[in-house]
Amino acid sequence: MATRTALVTGASRGIGREVARTLSSEGWQVIAAVRDPAAAPPGTEAQVVDMSDAASIAALAQRLRARNQLLDALVNNAGIYKGPARAIWAVNVLGPLLLTRALEPLLAPNARVVMVTSGLGALSAQPRGLVKRLSDPTLSFAGLERLAEEAPGGYGGSKAALNAMTRLFAQSLESRGIQVSAIDPGWVRTDMGGRNAPRSIADGAARVLSGVRP
Repeated sequence: MATRTALVTGASRGIGREVARTLSSEGWQVIAAVRDPAAAPPGTEAQVVDMSDAASIAALAQRLRARNQLLDALVNNAGIYKGPARAIWAVNVLGPLLLTRALEPLLAPNARVVMVTSGLGALSAQPRGLVKRLSDPTLSFAGLERLAEEAPGGYGGSKAALNAMTRLFAQSLESRGIQVSAIDPGWVRTDMGGRNAPRSIADGAARVLSGVRP
């Protein structure tokens, strides 16, 4: 059986690091997309990317295309919780959107794409205006890009937009047998979740991995 390859963003710490580490231990070739290559988990290939920077995302995709890299899994895990709204939406929405679109040609048949979301992204918890826009049947990738530039809300709104994006990618990639899912790892004891969270990093990573493994 050929070695499977996964790219995991935000792989330098927390859930992303545990997902990358676990896949590597299971024999996957893992590309750890990180800002600091020294922070990539042992046994993985570090690729530098800043998920808030469109040029950095494009450069990563170009490097992978240049070596004809095929991907069996893409885990859009990188995210931020605090900061200016536009910074949150840049990483949590625009980053996954640009990266997934750029890597579409590299996704193998029947590949898995996982968007790491949050319970705070429940559509029912969002402002009425955002609910209306995300529920619009004519919503497109271009519309999501415009929404990310406006950044109408904080972390929860960005994850609601990520969920809507997941549906669009699921529809557009279905004909290639590619499964796209949004997975909520739960409230996890990471730097973001805090030490009082009820779930361990391993538990959170296990949820994400359920969408990766064939």
